[in-house]
Amino acid sequence: MTTTVVLYSADAPDQAIELGSQTLSGLTERQLLWIDLASPSPAEIEAVSSLVGCSPAELALAGDDSRPGLVNYGDRFHVCAKAVTLARSTEKLVREALTLVVGRSYVVTVHHADTTFLEQLRQREKGESTIGALSAESFAASLLDRLLDTYFTALDVLVHDIDRVEILILGRQLPPQNLELLVAARRRIADLRRLLKAHRDVFYGMARPDFVATEHPEARLHFDALNKHYERAEDDLETARDLVVGSFELLSTRAAQKTNDTMRVLTFVTVMMGLLALVAGLLGMNFALPLFDTGMRGFLAVVGAMVVLSAIALAVAKRRGWI
Repeated sequence: MTTTVVLYSADAPDQAIELGSQTLSGLTERQLLWIDLASPSPAEIEAVSSLVGCSPAELALAGDDSRPGLVNYGDRFHVCAKAVTLARSTEKLVREALTLVVGRSYVVTVHHADTTFLEQLRQREKGESTIGALSAESFAASLLDRLLDTYFTALDVLVHDIDRVEILILGRQLPPQNLELLVAARRRIADLRRLLKAHRDVFYGMARPDFVATEHPEARLHFDALNKHYERAEDDLETARDLVVGSFELLSTRAAQKTNDTMRVLTFVTVMMGLLALVAGLLGMNFALPLFDTGMRGFLAVVGAMVVLSAIALAVAKRRGWI
């Protein structure tokens, strides 16, 4: 359980502070308070909710089956969203729930302790930063934008996997597990797409004209940019879905080509065997020819002629690409 409180100021270095009853009342227009709760206890949730004037239920983390949502309370707004990571060990999407409560000069985030993208933000913004010049709404938009980046990161991994499968499909050999890899990629993209689509009400809602939870005009621009970033993520997911469909078609075409190559070889072998059988059949006819009186020498001559005929046919077939 970890509670991190950072005071961002446009006129002073950022600093970690202790949370007190007078913390919010002493904030100026050029200061921003970020209260970050990682796997908080009920007592921590109760303390923070009392400080910012919200109900403890607003600081609860959404479950795996719950949908993301946006609620506007006038003096603050509440967001439930979910980031994703792609577990390389199991190749499954791992959901990371995030709850935000955004007020006039503060932002409260609630998440599990192993949420990665917020930790990366803290590591990058150590020392003096420009976050203090942002409004609480703009900072919340920045956090949600970083949450969207987790979808792009997972999508990059999936597209890389699809490219790797396509390279295998275009190789000389056709590994039998290609279909399984494509099915797994298609399933992961479908899960990622389903989870991203669930955020539509959140990002569209923040960009709507009736969402007036802010007095800062620059925050409206940030909400619009966030919505465009979300739409781009939707477009990229549709493109990745088309890539998987194209890979399936490529696999089908490649399998059909391999089948045609095999049938061509089998056809050539069948014709060759039929030709040799024809020669053997002719020689097996009951006619009194001098050839049948030559003994072993005649037999070897006939076998040699068959070998030469086969070699010539193989050379011609190889040159013309039949085999």
